[in-house]
Amino acid sequence: MNTPRVYFSLKTPTTPGPPCASPPSRLPDACRCPRSHRLALKLSCAVLILLLLTVVGLSVLVRVLIQKPSIEKCREYIQESITELTGNPAKLQCPKDWLLHCEKCICFSRDSNIWKEGLSDCARKGATLLLIQDQEELRFIKDLIKERGNSFWIGLNYSLPGKHWRWINGSTLSSDVLQITGEAKINSCVSISKDKVVSEDCTSDYYWICQKEPKHVSETRCNDS
Repeated sequence: MNTPRVYFSLKTPTTPGPPCASPPSRLPDACRCPRSHRLALKLSCAVLILLLLTVVGLSVLVRVLIQKPSIEKCREYIQESITELTGNPAKLQCPKDWLLHCEKCICFSRDSNIWKEGLSDCARKGATLLLIQDQEELRFIKDLIKERGNSFWIGLNYSLPGKHWRWINGSTLSSDVLQITGEAKINSCVSISKDKVVSEDCTSDYYWICQKEPKHVSETRCNDS
């Protein structure tokens, strides 16, 4: 006897359903900062720019102030050049038998005597005993002394109560200018020769060197007619 067979289909029917919903998109203004924050950001930027400009301005001002002396010197040089080209420049002139060096007239005595007599002789000539300003002038004086072969008094003596070397104009000797050999004591004066500067008794007998300011003489230029 044949048994009837019943077949069932287990295949799930595919029925169309609603599509999956996509995530909602952000609103255009969702990522923007609040208005108050944007205003604060703009204000901060403006303050930073103002500070930057202030720093730049101060640096320029400092540079101008530093370079001002150089600018003034340049102006003086330009003015002097214009005067030389267009005006009557002044010429420095020393009396007869005096030598011109660095805006200073220098004279070597022909006689010898004590330091005070040399000081008095220079005063009668409207001058003073030599004051040496720097190493360059010291070399120049020594070169001139080589031609004469003597020692000469200069305007430097040992001063009390300070117990130091002082020029006759009241200024104190700088060790960068002269190195004096010999003992420094009361009634000591300085003489200079071709190779040394020595502390001597002021009553010793030496020649001396005087100095005075040169005269400024204007040159007269004739124009061709």
